[in-house]
Amino acid sequence: MEIEEILSFLQRFAPFRDLPEQVLGQISRRMEIRYFRAGTTIIEAERENSHFNIVRSGAVELRIGGTALNHRLGEGQCFGYPSLLRGDRTRNQVVALEDSLVYRIDKDNFLELHAAHKAVQDFFHADETRRLRRAVESLRSSRETGGGQMQLALPVRDLLRRNSVTSGSPDMTIAECAKAMADADVSTLPICGDDRLVGIITDKDLRRRVLAHQLPYDSLVGEIMTADPITLPENEQALAAKLIMSRHNIHHLPVVDSAGKIKGVLSANDLLTRLGMNALHVIAEINAALDAEAVAVAAQKLEQVIVHLVGNGVDADHVARFVSAIGEAVHIRLLELAETELGPPPVPYALIVFGSLARREQAGGSDQDNGFILDDSYDAIKHGAYFSGLAQRLCDGLNSAGYVYCPGDIMATNEKWRKPLGAWLEQYRGWIENPDPDNVLNTTIFFDMRGLAGKTSLVDQLRSQVLEWSVANKIFLSFVARAAAATRVPLGFFRNFLLEHDEREGDVLDLKHQAIAPVVDIARVHALAHGLPQVNSLERLAAASAAGGMSGEGEADLADCFEFIRDTRFRHQSRQITAGDRPTNNLDPKSLSGFEREHLKDAFKVIQTHLDSISRSHAGGIS
Repeated sequence: MEIEEILSFLQRFAPFRDLPEQVLGQISRRMEIRYFRAGTTIIEAERENSHFNIVRSGAVELRIGGTALNHRLGEGQCFGYPSLLRGDRTRNQVVALEDSLVYRIDKDNFLELHAAHKAVQDFFHADETRRLRRAVESLRSSRETGGGQMQLALPVRDLLRRNSVTSGSPDMTIAECAKAMADADVSTLPICGDDRLVGIITDKDLRRRVLAHQLPYDSLVGEIMTADPITLPENEQALAAKLIMSRHNIHHLPVVDSAGKIKGVLSANDLLTRLGMNALHVIAEINAALDAEAVAVAAQKLEQVIVHLVGNGVDADHVARFVSAIGEAVHIRLLELAETELGPPPVPYALIVFGSLARREQAGGSDQDNGFILDDSYDAIKHGAYFSGLAQRLCDGLNSAGYVYCPGDIMATNEKWRKPLGAWLEQYRGWIENPDPDNVLNTTIFFDMRGLAGKTSLVDQLRSQVLEWSVANKIFLSFVARAAAATRVPLGFFRNFLLEHDEREGDVLDLKHQAIAPVVDIARVHALAHGLPQVNSLERLAAASAAGGMSGEGEADLADCFEFIRDTRFRHQSRQITAGDRPTNNLDPKSLSGFEREHLKDAFKVIQTHLDSISRSHAGGIS
């Protein structure tokens, strides 16, 4: 019975659960069980050690040199192995913190097990960062070997339908261009000069720019072509092509080689034919919607896009970018429809978005965070009614489309977030020059901003000035860093998850606020400290590394954490949607696989290390 109990216990924890049952049976028969009363020393520091140990119940404390607290371990955690692997004396004293049962095997049996099984070697040789990196690499490998991901990972050169490319010159006439397109039976003609792409012509261009304006057919193509079009390197993945088309609402994408020479033109139809249902369908439907109700109908398909992308093994960053591209399309189309109804805006303005959509990191179940930056020529008496009506139509439409009203009222319908550029600048200046803990906690979302529509240069001006003020104000930075460092990852002393209580879902891990937000906070602190214009968290971390704000290894570690946690969230949301539930960020830890559970714990430890680092660097060590 004892052997069966030991076997059942070992099957719950890494690395033993990855071993064959026959091997676990042998280990179980070799285990001895020891009981230690609270306060008993299990291993002395600077002594020979002859056993590998696993906490069966209770808790133990590791003390460096027998004095300074190093770590506390609970059920399923191991100790005593570093000295066995090094072949020297112990460095930690191990003391029973509570009455504890410990499973032990002798040194020879442990080293034999270690030598025979790579899973054991990998686990005990690696720290959290290395284990997490291997976990992320394992996820990537599993995606690449899946059928759906193989399609999405195809280089775009393999999606081009023609080996030879028909191209034109900017000096040819429109008539010659139309004939070349007809002879080659193509709807798009790349325009090249000196063997490099300089523009592109489509059937739509001929209709809208030539026929509609009765332009003479002997006019030069250079007058009507789209100059310097967006291009894609031929070795980029189909994923990248989908994302660019989604974000820029384009249907043809020139593909070039490393020298910039045109290799072909990829169309949206090529992608739809090869890859099936995806975000492009939904975005095309949103862009074609004739009213807000039609936008809402199209936007409701977002959840199925998440299921499709997750099911096809798409990585979390690309899923988030596609989800965000749909959110962008909904905002822009609703604004276009509102302007059609109300007439053109009386003064220039920009739609500004904050938070996850600004960072292009949206997931399922997102609410809205937006505002209007109005030109300084705005007159509340003359223009107020127009922009109030515009904001109401936008925010009501977003709510109907599934982007619920912001609980904190950060919406353009709130006059506080619908004002001229000068007033926005004064608002930010007050936050930065007169920081206090409550203000900082409530306003960090505003430091993730991006312009979506209208005169977006207004947003660029605001962001540029905000970064200049932030870099110069060390007190403000210390408050932002303290607010970030005050976040505690959801991991207790004994590597147990610290749960939040949700009235509907019970005790859960809140992946958004407890796990993803700390990484976002860390990236934001680095961006504000170094004046980095990037808004996306991964791009901020990369830029911070390039600026010397963090090491390349630190950047890679946090990027791995971010990918693993977001991947866990999207798989969780996909399961919820498939079950007919609304996607949330709340996860029941009991639903986690052993793989997810252990590596989430590794991710949380890495994140805590970086939170401590920004506390030392920017908050004066205060958190």
